[in-house]
Amino acid sequence: MYGITIYPDPAGTRFEFANRPHADRAAQLDFVSPSGSPFPVVEVRSALTDPFPMLLDSSARQSWAALASAKGLEYRIFAPPTGEYADHVVADIPGYAGVGNKLIFDKLHVESPIYCMAPAAGGLGALSRAAERPDLAPAVAKARDKFARRIPVAMGAAAMRGFAFVRFDFPGRSVRFSSTRAYAPANPSAVAANLPLLDWRGRPAVQAMLDGEPIILVIDTAGDFDLSLPGTPAAETGALALGALVLDDVNTVSHASRCLPEDFPARLGLGILARFAVTLDQRNRRVWFEEKSLSGAAESATPTEDEMPAPVQYRGITR
Repeated sequence: MYGITIYPDPAGTRFEFANRPHADRAAQLDFVSPSGSPFPVVEVRSALTDPFPMLLDSSARQSWAALASAKGLEYRIFAPPTGEYADHVVADIPGYAGVGNKLIFDKLHVESPIYCMAPAAGGLGALSRAAERPDLAPAVAKARDKFARRIPVAMGAAAMRGFAFVRFDFPGRSVRFSSTRAYAPANPSAVAANLPLLDWRGRPAVQAMLDGEPIILVIDTAGDFDLSLPGTPAAETGALALGALVLDDVNTVSHASRCLPEDFPARLGLGILARFAVTLDQRNRRVWFEEKSLSGAAESATPTEDEMPAPVQYRGITR
């Protein structure tokens, strides 16, 4: 009905012809999360709504939406409804997959975005679980819970894979989406690491070394930790090597302490990611870590104007 083909896949349900960005377009959006917060939250809109905040969560396989946002997203559930669980966090209520009309990033449109929507009130993901974090001060937990309740949508890895690259400039508090052009750093001397982009059950991941042992790290752009490990982490952790980039001051937490499932491998969170500009280069299958924040005019070696050609007029219709 919606031109989307649904396949069962070991990594989870796969939706072909969904999450389609318009070609030759780019958008750069500033973070709207509170000052001092590393969470990559940006403002987007649908065809029916004013701008609303959206969390970019690369550890989620699919995008997720709160039940109250169904009308604004023009959400239509797939039939028959196949239950999907939010396996990037611990959750008991299934979210049913469906399709929205479009998701708009400034002048960049994404057609037929897929969302999983749980039939229950409440916030999304680990951000809304402040009450389950006894290590947080009461004021911090309250502010975090209030912030989480304002976020109706979390974009997952499946939607991010539709772009040629997504560049998280954490020091500069912005993110750039490019639908077609391949990524090349404007300042090669700023590159601290350039690693192959791996896939773990539909999520971006990299191969690293921890205490001299190989380890797979799922990149978690919504993880409020340096490194999260399954089981009980060692009391002291040695160096973490991301290719040529070696980090000695890495703090580890357990998955259980962050309401994360134990069957995930290690996760690389914002405690480390927020020190760099991190690019998920889908076209070249690379992950770039850049130490120096670049200006908006130097986000990519590809000039912005080449990505935004003049609109084509055809019988009064602008394409």
